[in-house]
Amino acid sequence: MKKLILISMVTLVLAGCGFKPMYRADAENMAVTEAMATVAIGEIEQRLGQKVRNELLDIVTSLGEPSQPVYQLSIRLNEERDDVGLRRDASSTRANYRLQAQFRLMEISSEDVLIDGSTWANTGFDIVQSDYATLMAERAAQDRLAREIALEIRNRLAIYFGRDQ
Repeated sequence: MKKLILISMVTLVLAGCGFKPMYRADAENMAVTEAMATVAIGEIEQRLGQKVRNELLDIVTSLGEPSQPVYQLSIRLNEERDDVGLRRDASSTRANYRLQAQFRLMEISSEDVLIDGSTWANTGFDIVQSDYATLMAERAAQDRLAREIALEIRNRLAIYFGRDQ
């Protein structure tokens, strides 16, 4: 009973403060989706940059690249890998991976910078005796980082485009 009362109170407080879920299915959400579909995502250097860009293409412009973009998104990445967890023979057993992204959303017609931000993500992977297994673990870590960075950038874009809704 106390749980039900608490949930009811939280619901009323959130409704009263103007809280709106970002991913609701209504006309306002369609406006955000349509605005995000007009974003051209620039090329990003290196293989990890390609992975981030591909993730963004999937989640920001899911209908494909816009034929007449209104906005340009540019991204610069900085990746760091630190080998940690040393064995007695000084070989590593674990690696930490960090990816930093600086991104800028610009309106193409006016060249006004609308968003200038940065984000980062961390992950790690095990370094094992098998070079192939270590390589696959490193690639999986890169895939996780690319997905996390892309989701964060997509969320920031959705907040920006949904601010007037």
